[in-house]
Amino acid sequence: MANPTETTLVSLFPTQEHATKALNDLRTAGIPQEWIQVLGQEASDTSAPEQSLTTLQGLNLPDKDVQVLANGLKSGGRVIVVRAYENVGKAEAIFERHETSQIDERDFNTDAKAVAAVEGEGVIPVMEEELQVGKRTVQTGGVRVFSRIVETPVQEQVTLREERATIERHAVNRPISTAELSSLQSQTIEVKEMAEEAVVEKTARVVEEIHIGKEATERTQQIKDTVRKTEVEVDQIPGKTVKDTQRKSHVEDLIKQ
Repeated sequence: MANPTETTLVSLFPTQEHATKALNDLRTAGIPQEWIQVLGQEASDTSAPEQSLTTLQGLNLPDKDVQVLANGLKSGGRVIVVRAYENVGKAEAIFERHETSQIDERDFNTDAKAVAAVEGEGVIPVMEEELQVGKRTVQTGGVRVFSRIVETPVQEQVTLREERATIERHAVNRPISTAELSSLQSQTIEVKEMAEEAVVEKTARVVEEIHIGKEATERTQQIKDTVRKTEVEVDQIPGKTVKDTQRKSHVEDLIKQ
């Protein structure tokens, strides 16, 4: 069991450099080296990771505080544990001077006090998405019209007239007339034959017109999607009262983070 007058201070520093400066100030203030324990992979007097977690759990801190300190160690931070019998105020002042913020302060059964801290202030960005619906033109299809010339066989009937020369001889026996006698001389008579033939002509007519164009219609489309936003919850950590001694609880930026 620890000495009843022992006070335990626990602080988290983000880097080895910050922890080293605090260690130097603690030693300058007269805090003995045997009262100081440093947790972190590259710090002097360092415990192994599993030993560091065991040490933190042995401080009787709430599980939430232990998790904060453990996460700080995983991120390369350093935890300084000071078990002081005197000069407690000097140690606390050194932690505060190095801008460490308390996340909790309470007494153990041995009247030991634990303070877990982190340097600086934290900021939680509150994000909210907005749905923006726009329009763009895309090709959805179309038509392509071709024209070509085709030949189709057709038939028509036409009546054609033909002429042929004919010669008929009739046997007669009568006296010659004076007119016939006077015209008795050589003569030539021509009879021309005529015939009709089919004449083909073609004429073109426009029988139909194909109009190619576009028509526009409008429609309403309902867009369904999801948007995200940040919701921040703040838990108040109650203080702890020990017999005949009232202690206080601080909630700083680290718990908000």
